[in-house]
Amino acid sequence: MTTMYTVGKLFGLFSVATTLVIVLSLAAASATAGLAIMLGRGLDLLLSGGSLPGHWYWPVAAETLVIVLSTVLTPVVIARDKDISTREQRENLLQHYLAIGPLRLRRLGEGELVSIAMDSVERAARYRTEFIGPALSAVATPLLVLGFIAVFIDPLSALLLLILTPLVPLIVIGFQRRFRASSGEYRRSQGILAATFLEALRSLDMLKLNGASQWMGQRIARASERVRQQVMKLLSRNQLVLLVIDSSFAVLLLSSAALLAWWRASTGAISPGSAVALIALSFLTLAPVNYVGSFFYVGMTGRAAEEKITQVLREPIHRASLHPARASLGDHALQLQEVSAHYAQDEDALPALSGVTLNFPAGSRTAIIGPSGSGKTTLLRVLQGQLEISSGTIHDGHRTLGPATLRANTAVLDQGAELFGSSVRHNLGLGRPQASDEEMIEVLSAVGMGPWLAAQPQKLDTKLGEAGARLSGGQAQRMALARALLARRSVLLLDEPTSALDVRTEAEVLDTIRRVTAGLTTVTVTHRLGLLQDYDYVVVLENGHVIQAGRREELLATPGHLKSAMGAYRRRTNELYRALGTQGGEQ
Repeated sequence: MTTMYTVGKLFGLFSVATTLVIVLSLAAASATAGLAIMLGRGLDLLLSGGSLPGHWYWPVAAETLVIVLSTVLTPVVIARDKDISTREQRENLLQHYLAIGPLRLRRLGEGELVSIAMDSVERAARYRTEFIGPALSAVATPLLVLGFIAVFIDPLSALLLLILTPLVPLIVIGFQRRFRASSGEYRRSQGILAATFLEALRSLDMLKLNGASQWMGQRIARASERVRQQVMKLLSRNQLVLLVIDSSFAVLLLSSAALLAWWRASTGAISPGSAVALIALSFLTLAPVNYVGSFFYVGMTGRAAEEKITQVLREPIHRASLHPARASLGDHALQLQEVSAHYAQDEDALPALSGVTLNFPAGSRTAIIGPSGSGKTTLLRVLQGQLEISSGTIHDGHRTLGPATLRANTAVLDQGAELFGSSVRHNLGLGRPQASDEEMIEVLSAVGMGPWLAAQPQKLDTKLGEAGARLSGGQAQRMALARALLARRSVLLLDEPTSALDVRTEAEVLDTIRRVTAGLTTVTVTHRLGLLQDYDYVVVLENGHVIQAGRREELLATPGHLKSAMGAYRRRTNELYRALGTQGGEQ
């Protein structure tokens, strides 16, 4: 399983930063206790009619300096540790999201996973950096202070105060267990809100066209209201913690310390200055109470966030993320033998692909056609290594190819070009991070983006805008094609790569694809029969089964689905030409 937090640790328990925070906090507590004792002794000297000697000032100055340095350095260490923790946790989560595969991500809920990567990581980082170290030092502070009281003031008073100290951790643990369920409800409601908002962003155009913006707004409002209610519950219970702890333990401890100081001073066991120091030190023993009251919400929500992150990191890694075997699909055919695949975990459910046997010769061009729901995209997912097969084998004639090997040997171009708002270099580098600038410029020129790049002042550092907003639809597809080609994979998988483009742009992109994919094994899902003339082989799918497969010319000359579909297509085309008053020819 991916390590959740990789900052160096001391003795395998705490990060170095957390240990440093504990040391600084305890140093400040020790210096404060020593300062209180020195002030008490100074008070005794003044009350006895004497004056403060010169050597009294040196420890006071030293202890003050330690307090100042600890107070200044602690937040600096915490802030730096938080940045490191946040960055590493998000990197680990992103790597794990990629490792478990896109299909598993959809089942887990993309909105929930986004919420975990953003809000939960933030809360977990705060918990690890702002809560654990200071909380541990706050719990240790009363014991440290009682040690100072026992050594420098009065052992009996320290012993009596020690009896009350264990109440603090018992109260804290009890409240954490009591409120854990409410923290989980808050986390779930926040995940629902994130998922709803993400869904709205993806569907803005559809919502506007259908006049459903108000409906979606109501959904977001209801999800927001659930989050508000859960936040109010957490805050109210946090206030309850403050009330219970402050009104019970704090008052009890301070009053006990005051009575002890009066009693021991009246009997002559301790001096008046020591009695004042004892009361002052009793305030330090309240450190756990004050800290829990101030940061209980951080600890409660942070612990719940860590549990959620750990739960996601326990999701099994997809086999496609394991080390691929060496294969040469550029020289050997990609072959499927009696392959079946399921989306559901229950293999008794109806398979998305059933008994598929296909052969994709090296360097060939194959079109996959069939009605909606026939299994075309499922077949591409199997070839990509995204979807594991439930039976059968995939091989190259020499060895079986697992998901990891398939992913390492295939490049993908989907319907919508998935581009990021970063630079051209970063977008292309996803295909092959080690590619040089010269290679990137060469592949951009090959797909027809050379003139566009030359016109950009920042060249490869040009920002594409969110989701490639600075590019037209055709330019975005060419950029995605360039990324796929830069990866230098032997097999190129195309899933309706021009379905979202207008006719003219589609023709230009198809011409580019035809030109730059020469020599690659190309498998394309398409529903446009007029494009089949570009392909050597055609596969016809229906309900997850292959009903026809072979060379395009042979299938067109043989009675069957493809011949019938092409005949109907040609008739419709000719009728359209006649209706437009032009002479249509067969394609």
